[in-house]
Amino acid sequence: MKALALLLALSAPASAAPDWAALGRETKEHLVNLIRIDTSNPPGNEIAAAYYLKGVLDPAGIANEILVATGTRASLVARVKGAGSKRPLLLICHTDVVPAEAKDWSVPPFAAVEKDGYLYGRGAGDIKSMCAAELVVLLELKRQNAALARDVIFLAQADEESGAADSHALWLTKNHAAKISAELGINEGGFTLWKDGRIASFELQVAEKRYVDLKLVARGPTGHSSLPNDKNAVHALVRAAARLSEWKAPRELTPAAAATLAGGAMTAGSPEAEALQRDTCAVTILKAGYKSNVVPAEAQAEVNCRLLPGRALAPFLAEIKRVIAEPAVEVRYEGPAFGTLADMPFDHPFVADIQAAAREAAPGAPVRPYMSIWSTDAGAYRSLGIKVYGLDPPLTLEDVEGVHGNDERIPLAAIEPYTKLLYLLTQRSAGR
Repeated sequence: MKALALLLALSAPASAAPDWAALGRETKEHLVNLIRIDTSNPPGNEIAAAYYLKGVLDPAGIANEILVATGTRASLVARVKGAGSKRPLLLICHTDVVPAEAKDWSVPPFAAVEKDGYLYGRGAGDIKSMCAAELVVLLELKRQNAALARDVIFLAQADEESGAADSHALWLTKNHAAKISAELGINEGGFTLWKDGRIASFELQVAEKRYVDLKLVARGPTGHSSLPNDKNAVHALVRAAARLSEWKAPRELTPAAAATLAGGAMTAGSPEAEALQRDTCAVTILKAGYKSNVVPAEAQAEVNCRLLPGRALAPFLAEIKRVIAEPAVEVRYEGPAFGTLADMPFDHPFVADIQAAAREAAPGAPVRPYMSIWSTDAGAYRSLGIKVYGLDPPLTLEDVEGVHGNDERIPLAAIEPYTKLLYLLTQRSAGR
């Protein structure tokens, strides 16, 4: 019986090579449909995107489930089964987007407009293009009846853009860890450069700065604004915020930062290169008072900081208190949950798979280690022991400015090679 089964397997026709152009068109179609679902966060309404994905996966016979945290905050997880001889591969993206002010765009931000070789829309670059490509990878694996050593899991996650202490990613790892448990993962977070009509380089994210929210709270006596008050809470807060704005943390070159600079992804001396080597903080929200002639008893500032990998929280908070030098101002740590996360190794076999896929999908484009100065939800999944690397859709340097900005877009010609890259990587890493 075993001999017969082996003979049948050997004589069975090999799966046809994917039609890359068709897969690129399919990815573009799903990207257009996803952009047209407004998932601006807040409030998110990611459940609408989850139901769209479910409507595509169900007819294809791919097992999937919508995981609802509360209200419309929902993620979708889908799985193509493998033999189980290796632990799964997790393909991650997020379905929420930052809000868009339509009056500041040249096209409606949720219309998915094609113009001058680009597809415009909120989420085109960050990161619904990744969701669409990963969706097509799953569909093609199913169509090809691919022989897989490991399961391939697709996680279209909610609530990445909020940066909240109680993020949906943390909810997923706490409540549904078994459904997303994997050995390896691909997420956003790197930078893939599109230049002169082709992919020029892959900056593969192996590390990222840690996202930290602080609140400065100043308190003092209330009173009439006509009376001098040397304990005015607003004045104390303004002094603290001014000192923080002028502060420069000591420069520190971590191994991941050194590799990033050596790869040439950032220009020496640029603001990005400086941020790569320092902890940074920015005051983003100020709150105080209710009437112009009343000195309020309290004033608050919200501060967002990005810490170098490996930085401990307690010494950092002590340094901030020293910098602001205002006894009347309390420094509160607002989250998210803090822990030490190691950089991802660049000499891992999975990186070799990425490099091999890149050679076929984008010949001549190097794959280089990259540390991002921003943060993603990769930390939540890395805390589960998953080796998660960031491999973004291709964008030009000009396109990067539209991410979280106006007229966000992706080159239409970049969609096909990115889909091809993810499929080849998945087949190489998960295939038997």
